[in-house]
Amino acid sequence: MIVRRHQATVAAAAASCLVLILAAACANADRGGSASASAAAVASDFSPAEQARIAAAQPHVRAAAIKYKVDPDLINAVIWVESKHNPKARGPGGAAGYMQLMPSTAKGLAKQMGERSRPYSPDFNVRAGTYYLARMISKFDGNERLGIAAYNAGPGNVRKWQKAGSGLPSQSQKYVAKVLEAKQRFTD
Repeated sequence: MIVRRHQATVAAAAASCLVLILAAACANADRGGSASASAAAVASDFSPAEQARIAAAQPHVRAAAIKYKVDPDLINAVIWVESKHNPKARGPGGAAGYMQLMPSTAKGLAKQMGERSRPYSPDFNVRAGTYYLARMISKFDGNERLGIAAYNAGPGNVRKWQKAGSGLPSQSQKYVAKVLEAKQRFTD
């Protein structure tokens, strides 16, 4: 019973935070800025539990989007497809956190970023994942689709598929389609 009351209290607090985030985004739009498209998606397209998880990630998403010049809706889309905005998600092979960073990838990214690898830290995970996503998009001359495929399958595989002229295999095509569909949900 106590646990249920605690969960209800946490859910109510998350909903209150969400209302404040949405109000700030709308106020910014009213002043001629752009409302976070992610905030719009949080309002209408997701369950209350999903909304709370998405809202909790937004400070990390916004900071990484600004730092690495990546569309926050794309970051949210990758996070959604990878972990459904669960910062404690654990995937096959030890993939960790929001952006499902593999242990070796997280260590390599941490070294490049001059920090310690902390794949379950929401801040580190989103920054490192976004840094990697930005690099993949850049590596493929700004081609978002190929960058997304490289985020998932690795840049070497994408280059190999390009050289073979075979295009992306169906698994990669499905992953890219899921991310772009999720991005549209966050954009609407």
